[in-house]
Amino acid sequence: MNKNANLFERVQHGSVMFPLEYYHCVFPFGLGNLPVHWHKEFEITYVQKGSCTYQIDLQTYQIQEGDFLLLPPEMLHGTGEDPEQEFVTDSFVFRMDMLESQRQDSCTARFLAPLTGGQFRFPAYLSAGNPAAGLLRDSFEKIRRTFLGKSFGYELEIKAELYHFFFLLYRYVPYQRTEPEHPEITQKLKLVLQFIQDHYQRPVTVQELAEVCHFSEYHFMRFFKQHTNMTSIEYLNQYRLEMAARRLKVTDFSVTSIALESGFNNVSYFNRIFKKKFGVTPREYRSCSSGIHRL
Repeated sequence: MNKNANLFERVQHGSVMFPLEYYHCVFPFGLGNLPVHWHKEFEITYVQKGSCTYQIDLQTYQIQEGDFLLLPPEMLHGTGEDPEQEFVTDSFVFRMDMLESQRQDSCTARFLAPLTGGQFRFPAYLSAGNPAAGLLRDSFEKIRRTFLGKSFGYELEIKAELYHFFFLLYRYVPYQRTEPEHPEITQKLKLVLQFIQDHYQRPVTVQELAEVCHFSEYHFMRFFKQHTNMTSIEYLNQYRLEMAARRLKVTDFSVTSIALESGFNNVSYFNRIFKKKFGVTPREYRSCSSGIHRL
C-alpha cells in the first residue's frame, strides 16, 4: 500500500519518547461518529459496551461488547454512522517500532516487522466468543490500568505487557501471510481523503474530489458512498467539525473565528450542525471536558 495515501490521521499518538496513547471513546455522546481514516500506528480497540456497525478495509462488521479490533498500520477503519445507542470503546494506538529492537533480533524479524510491513495480518475483527478473547482482555486491561496509574516505570510495564499481548496473538490467533485486498480502491479513497484534509479550510466541490481519482462525478459519488457509508460532503463536514472541536479545546479563539478557519462560512449553520453532532453548542463543548477526538 502506498504510504502517501489519504484519510491520514494527523495526530501524534503519545510522545516522541513514548509513542503510545490511550483513548476512551463514548459514541454518540460527546464524540459523534469516527469517520473512516487511517494512521501509521497499530491500534488495539476493545468494545466495553454496546454495538456498532464498523468499517474496516472496505468490509462492514457488526461489533459488540467484548469484541476486539486489531488494526495494523495503514488500515482504513471507522464507524461511518452514529451508533443508535451508547457505544463505548477503549483503544491503544502506538508505533510498532517502540517494540522493535535497534539491533535486528528474532522477535523483530519474525514477529513484529512482518506486522508493521503488512506481510502478516491477524483478523482485524476478533469476536468476544473467540477462545483467545478472555486472555487478550486480561492483558489489555493490565495495560489500561498501568497507563492510567502511571506509577514509576509504567512505560516498562506497558512495553512488557504489549509483548505479552502479541505473544498471546501469535500463540492462539491464526494469522495470514497476505497482500492488501483491493489496493487500487484503497489508494483512491486515501487520495480523496488526503485532498479533503489538505483543503478543508476552503470550499471543496464534488467535481474536484472526482478529479482526484479520475472519476465522473456520478461514478465518484457512488464510489465514495459505497466505501465510506456517507457522501463526500458529509465526510467533509464531519472532518471540519472534528477540526473545529479540536480548536475549541486547545485555543481561546472565538467561535466565529474557529468556524471560519474550519471551512464554514455560515456561523449559524456551523452552530446547528455542531450541536447535532456533539449534542452541545460550541461554547458548551469548550467548557466541558468530555470528548476525545482522534482525527
